[in-house]
Amino acid sequence: MNMQDSGGGGGYSIFYIDGSWPGDEDKDGVDVHHPSVKNLLKALEDDIEQLRGYKAGTAQHFKTHGTVAPAHMGEWDAAMQLHGVFSQAHTGLTTSYDKLVAQYEAALAVARAAFTNLGSAEQASDVGTAET
Repeated sequence: MNMQDSGGGGGYSIFYIDGSWPGDEDKDGVDVHHPSVKNLLKALEDDIEQLRGYKAGTAQHFKTHGTVAPAHMGEWDAAMQLHGVFSQAHTGLTTSYDKLVAQYEAALAVARAAFTNLGSAEQASDVGTAET
């Protein structure tokens, strides 16, 4: 993909995709390999299902088993202060993990909707071109 600035600082005057770019050989529109997309969506769904589970490596497992209790640290001043740091870190990590899973789910929902809309558009375009 090549972009050339017009020199005016206000954007690009020329924007084109290089014809030698892989995947640009279909001149009639977008070529989507439906089985591959369905397999990808299924794999993403499986990943999310595992992330939502309770086995090691999941957010729920880390929330439960990744905490450091004050008793683990000891009762001396430095240990109690260090426990506060560990507690804040644990909260930050679990919050970030939950956000990651939520964003993953949102991305999957958008991808699924785009695929569904593409299929609907393809069906709509085929209605007017069917030979009788």
